Amino acid sequence: ETRLYLTTQELPLLSGGGEALLAPPLSALREKLPLRPRLAGSLCPQSLNLWYGRTDLREGTTSGLHHDHHDNLYCLLRGRKRLRLYAPSDAPRMRTHGRVRRVHPNGRINYAGDPTAADGRTAHDVLRWRLRRARRARRRAEVALEAAESEARRAAGGGR
Repeated sequence: ETRLYLTTQELPLLSGGGEALLAPPLSALREKLPLRPRLAGSLCPQSLNLWYGRTDLREGTTSGLHHDHHDNLYCLLRGRKRLRLYAPSDAPRMRTHGRVRRVHPNGRINYAGDPTAADGRTAHDVLRWRLRRARRARRRAEVALEAAESEARRAAGGGR
């Protein structure tokens, strides 16, 4: 008996520093997938992941109680699945791995020692974003300075 479970989570980084929308093996299906399914309306996905499993019909499979940090669209291709959903506001009353520090109004759960913003950004994410922004600003300033110095030399008759 073989049980298979395929998952992809870690997204590759783009050259600009952000994350790609798809990771392998799902990226191989890029041209065949709608990046924004009609039922998503105006929502823009942050990432697309694929969890693919097979089960023995007699025994079934289970997932432990967990929460995902991103919104999910669950599609069952065949068979049946029972989902138990709990409101994020129930988290402080559950036995979680870690102490619940905060539940954001959008349902994002933070644990002690692992704070995030409501959109999931960590302090490290914010620092990386600020550093990239500062590097771009520095580069623009360097280009502007080079142009101004060149213009000043030209105006002074240096011509270089």
